[in-house]
Amino acid sequence: MSPFGEPDAQGVAARQLLGRLLGDRAAEFTVDVVPAGGGPDGYEPGRYEPGRYEPDWYEIDAGPGGVTLRGSSGVAVASALRRYLRTACGTQITWDAPVPRLPDRLPRTGTAARTTSPYRHRYHFNVCTFGYTTAFWDWARWQRHIDWMALHGVTTPLAMTGLEAAWQRALLAVGLDDGTARRFLGGPAYLPWNWLASLDGWAGPLPQSWIDAHTGLGRRILERERELGMRPVLQGFSGHVPRELIEARGARSTTLPWWDFEVGMLDPRDPLFEEFGTILLTEQTRLFGTDHLYAADPFIETTPPVTDPAELARVARAVHGTMTAVDDRATWVLQAWPFSYRSRYWTPPRTQAFLDAVPDDGMLVLDLWAEHRPVWRRTEGYRGKPWVWCMLHSLGGRPGLYGKLDEIATGAARAGADAHGGSLAGTGTGMEAFGGDPVLYELLADVAWQGAVDDVHAWLETWTRARYGRTTPGLLRAWELLHDSVYASDGPGPPGSVVIGRPTLEGDLRHELPVHLADPPSPDPPPGLAEAWVLLAGEAAKEDSAGPLGRDLCDVTAQVLTHAACARQWRAADAALARDAGRFHRAAAELLDTVADLDDLLATRPEYRLDTWLADARAWATTEAEADLYEGNARRLLTLWGHTRGRLHDYSGRHWAGLVRTFHLPRWRSWYEHIARALETGSPYRPEEFEASLLAQEERWVAARSATTAPGPDTAASTLDVVRTLMPRYRVLRR
Repeated sequence: MSPFGEPDAQGVAARQLLGRLLGDRAAEFTVDVVPAGGGPDGYEPGRYEPGRYEPDWYEIDAGPGGVTLRGSSGVAVASALRRYLRTACGTQITWDAPVPRLPDRLPRTGTAARTTSPYRHRYHFNVCTFGYTTAFWDWARWQRHIDWMALHGVTTPLAMTGLEAAWQRALLAVGLDDGTARRFLGGPAYLPWNWLASLDGWAGPLPQSWIDAHTGLGRRILERERELGMRPVLQGFSGHVPRELIEARGARSTTLPWWDFEVGMLDPRDPLFEEFGTILLTEQTRLFGTDHLYAADPFIETTPPVTDPAELARVARAVHGTMTAVDDRATWVLQAWPFSYRSRYWTPPRTQAFLDAVPDDGMLVLDLWAEHRPVWRRTEGYRGKPWVWCMLHSLGGRPGLYGKLDEIATGAARAGADAHGGSLAGTGTGMEAFGGDPVLYELLADVAWQGAVDDVHAWLETWTRARYGRTTPGLLRAWELLHDSVYASDGPGPPGSVVIGRPTLEGDLRHELPVHLADPPSPDPPPGLAEAWVLLAGEAAKEDSAGPLGRDLCDVTAQVLTHAACARQWRAADAALARDAGRFHRAAAELLDTVADLDDLLATRPEYRLDTWLADARAWATTEAEADLYEGNARRLLTLWGHTRGRLHDYSGRHWAGLVRTFHLPRWRSWYEHIARALETGSPYRPEEFEASLLAQEERWVAARSATTAPGPDTAASTLDVVRTLMPRYRVLRR
């Protein structure tokens, strides 16, 4: 298995990409891949080697003879296509608009200056993404996203699909039986947290048919990524193994807790650490090949069981040692999340010892939340290790418009110019889930090639034209308002959604927030958001409803409804505390209406459908029992997450049609009914009784099968029609 597409193969892959995206119009383009590096000395441009980096580049020649896209890799050529579509044709390809609008005649813009990326790595994915978003994707959906990655310049994607096969082989090789191995792996939606050494044996066991099918899917994904010139990051070994194996070998180990779970971690001094780690990576290489990049996070959100910096250095050397034992060119890809998440533990001496234990050219560090809580500055730029400035953006797929456009535009460039940031080697996206706020990802893709975007207002004008096929004063003003409000956030996330918040009869009766680090909920939409809502609705025509303008109008409307739901729930809670039955009934009825209105709105968009998520899960099954297992995984992850009485409830709650109507709305209706009965009978509120009934209600929903659907495309109303119906109800009049 070739670890890296040869120039001819990359050219073929790039031409095929154009064919998928442009159809017959692809014949109007010429592709020319001229690789950077890859010479006979064995140098590979994807691996950090000081003084030996040859940057990626592309050129666009749109002269009388046609449009030629030339670049150093398949990814570079795809990025050239994206640039030409946006700047010359006024169109683009995004998650929610995969088909570009091409003019009848391609513009002849001449020969543009060569564009050269300042970054050797353009990273993509988070381990959690393989649960929250891609868990049930098939090849067609993966192919579409790999094309998107190439267009957006991704060179270094995390690749987790199918790796359970290597784990199964390794566990069998050290003497575990197959049943124990597949129980350890757990359910398919939860595999990422097994890889992160956070849990195991949850929501499974993993069927053999899943392992077999995803071995093939994983190979296919890697083959396509490599054909385009990407260098995927596979998995390393951090010390997490089944407790049955620890007991059978009498191995030295410790138990690490993570939220409501715990895992067994090998002591790096125990021989089993190196033995199992090398077997795992050997099996992984046999199955999937290697590009010499390995992700491992021994303490992603757990506290290490040692305090001595020398012991932390021992762990780092052991993790890196299993990689180099199998691959002497291995680079450890480490997420810097623990240094922020457990910052009180990771003191400068401990951080220094951990990082210094690995050679600089043997590690690549991902500063995962650099747009909000960067770590590079307080770690002295990772002690000279090459590192990647990443945008985290989404935790668990939490709903709401949110981002930091100005920071994304220049943050990486400012970090690279800082005395502590000089080893900056790339930019990337480390979102836990994706599909929302496409404007952020389009901006970061330009940063990846240009280094920075100095004028965001001018950039937004280009964005607006490419997104909608036109610019008008109203559309430009709407995006100016969004830029200055929801996309200029100082907080860690969007305002918390009352809709997905958990009802309670404790305390002030206001909803419980999930632990996904959203901003506090707010009853008042920012003035800029409300004005942008009116402007977008006024600019939208009937034919816009199903396209990107309809999507943006849906998102802004959903945000307005989120604020309205907060105001109504707070009023209802205050009335209930005052034992004012009349006020309570009015406010609570308005809350329930708002939640139902949100579901009606979401049902107009294919991006926000629970039934698609459940159908994708069941589609992988070969038996009815497997289908029920996969659907159970899919339902639990979005709601209870883990245990019935766990602390991760609603962490991955979504504003999805069907989920809102059949899970979140009934929870709020139960809250209403419990309080109404207490007010009617003059009895006190009984929080323990309510909590028990709510837990049972939630578990019944998780246990249900294929009963939750959203309106099909033939029955759902248009986005614009629903929005215009809602506007008068929420005191915003249509222009």
